Amino acid sequence: MRLIINSRRLVFGTGCLLAVLALIAAGCGNDDDDDGAGIPTVIATTSIWADVVANVACDGLAEVSTLIPPGGDPHAFQPSLNDRGNMENAALVVANGLFLEEGLEDTIDAVEQAGTPVFRMADHLSTIEYGFATGHGGHSEDEHDDHEDEHDDHEGHDEDEHDDHDDHDDHEGHDEDDHDDDDHDDHDEDEHDDHEGHDEDEHDDEHDDDHDDHGHAHAHGSEDPHVWFDPIRVAEALPALSQALATQAGLDAAALDDCVAAYRSELIALDAEVEDILAPLHPEDRLLVTNHDALGYFADRYGFQVIGTVIPSGSTLAAANPVGLQELVELIEETGVSAIFSESTHSSDDAEALGREAGVQVLSLDTGSLGPADSSSGTYIGFIRTNAQKIAEGLG
Repeated sequence: MRLIINSRRLVFGTGCLLAVLALIAAGCGNDDDDDGAGIPTVIATTSIWADVVANVACDGLAEVSTLIPPGGDPHAFQPSLNDRGNMENAALVVANGLFLEEGLEDTIDAVEQAGTPVFRMADHLSTIEYGFATGHGGHSEDEHDDHEDEHDDHEGHDEDEHDDHDDHDDHEGHDEDDHDDDDHDDHDEDEHDDHEGHDEDEHDDEHDDDHDDHGHAHAHGSEDPHVWFDPIRVAEALPALSQALATQAGLDAAALDDCVAAYRSELIALDAEVEDILAPLHPEDRLLVTNHDALGYFADRYGFQVIGTVIPSGSTLAAANPVGLQELVELIEETGVSAIFSESTHSSDDAEALGREAGVQVLSLDTGSLGPADSSSGTYIGFIRTNAQKIAEGLG
């Protein structure tokens, strides 16, 4: 009896061992499948750039994830240690650049120094300076001169005086004007002394070292970082992005070329669609009052003029001021602007108060993030289309 029992135990133990080994083998096989045959991970800082990257690495060529959660403000986001670890393990990090991701700059630089390639979209397309958004982008200098008389109608207002005027000394104390110094690129310390007390310029001084180390305009300089509001400029950067995905992330170059060609066609079609959406707006109606100075590229592409912002800055981390808001009320009443555009990624309290004071509607736009995945602005193309529709409705 004892032998039978022992033999049964032996048989039972052997069966368990074989079962365990089978499970381990099956688990290993599943891991291989989960790895997706070595599909690289690409991390984009914003949901906007994540969608663009996914379209360039189409058909699952890469696993694309977003660092800043949808709905998050890229100016204000602060990364966690887990975020940094994910970035270090990525095959490529795609960032905006031009110091858009203010709270991420140190982490992005550290990850890059540690060996993770970083691709900055703004480095690969034509940029404009803050205050350049007068609705004449892409046109010749002669065409630009033809419209200068229109700007004269708004002299004395901060936003209009940004447009390549040299009389900055008359407007000390206005953050946005401080951005437009012609010699700002040199980052001379003496020039900053002329604007003591201005948060945005002081921020520039703090990040001069970043310029020296990486050759990128990380600080709050004269260049506007909100480059994604022009789909043609985004299309301009696709070949460079494709090359980075091929050389840094190891993706198939021929497949990427096909993806770029298809997506570029979609962006060109989007641009034409936006033109049609905005066509009913007369030139005199193409005046924008926005939450912060984020729509410069949209204005430049589609013939608008940004005449005022609730937050007198290119960053949402700045704050509105009562004097500036009262001046903006007067400007709205003078120009007849019919809508103020707030942002889904930032509090609309100041914009709502301004709207009540000026007697105009306040409409929310998606600016630094895509909308929910199932919404009309859940993709980059939908994001641009939906914003254009809201602007056309608000000003029409």
